Amino acid sequence: MTPTQIEEAARRRYNAVNDTFWSQDEIFQLIFDACQQMARECKIIERSYSTTTVSSQQEYDFPTDTISIKRVTWNGIKLKPITMREDDGVTGLNMTTTATGTPQYYWIWNYTISLRPIPNDAQTLKIWSYNQPSTLTSTSTIEIPSEFHMELVNYVVQSMAEKDSNFKAAQYYALKWQKALMDAKRWVAKRKRSDSFPTVQDEEQLVESYLGTV
Repeated sequence: MTPTQIEEAARRRYNAVNDTFWSQDEIFQLIFDACQQMARECKIIERSYSTTTVSSQQEYDFPTDTISIKRVTWNGIKLKPITMREDDGVTGLNMTTTATGTPQYYWIWNYTISLRPIPNDAQTLKIWSYNQPSTLTSTSTIEIPSEFHMELVNYVVQSMAEKDSNFKAAQYYALKWQKALMDAKRWVAKRKRSDSFPTVQDEEQLVESYLGTV
C-alpha cells in the first residue's frame, strides 16, 4: 500500500473521508510514527550496505537510518562484536594503538563501528542492519513489510480518535495496535527459522576465537 492508500483506509474506518480536521500531512506523519515504532520495537526493516575500508582508518559511520547492527564482515570474513573492555584485552589496555592488520573484531560507540586490528588494506566492509523508515511522501514506498500495512491503519485511527477526544475509540484501536506489534515480533522471529526447525544452538559446534564464541 502507498501512504495515500493507508490514509484513505484510515479515513474510511473512522468515517472521516474528506474531513479537513485531519490534514494529509498530519496523517502522513502518523503513518511515519507508526512505521518508526514498529521498526524500532520489532526490528522489521532489514538492510545491507557495503563500503570500502581505508588503510589505517579505524572508524566507520553507521549507514543512514540504522537502528542496530546484525552482522559485519570484512573481505567476506565475519567480524566478532566485542565490548570496549574486551578491546582492552586485545590492545593490552592501549586503546590508542595504531597497529594495523586483518580486522577480526569490531565494537560500537555513538553509531560508529571501530575495527580491530585497524585495516591495513582497502577491502569491502559489509554491514547487515535493522533500520528505521525514511520520511514519507505521497509517492513513498512503505518500508514496513506489506503483511502489516493494514495494521498501520489502527495506529492512525487511534491517533485520529485521540485528537477528536473520542477516547473510547482511541483505547480500542490502541489495543489493536499493541497486538499488531506483538504479532510483528512473532512474525520476525518465525521468519528467521522458516527454513529449519527451532533449535537451541550448541556452543561446542560454533566457531570460536580466544575471546569466545563468534
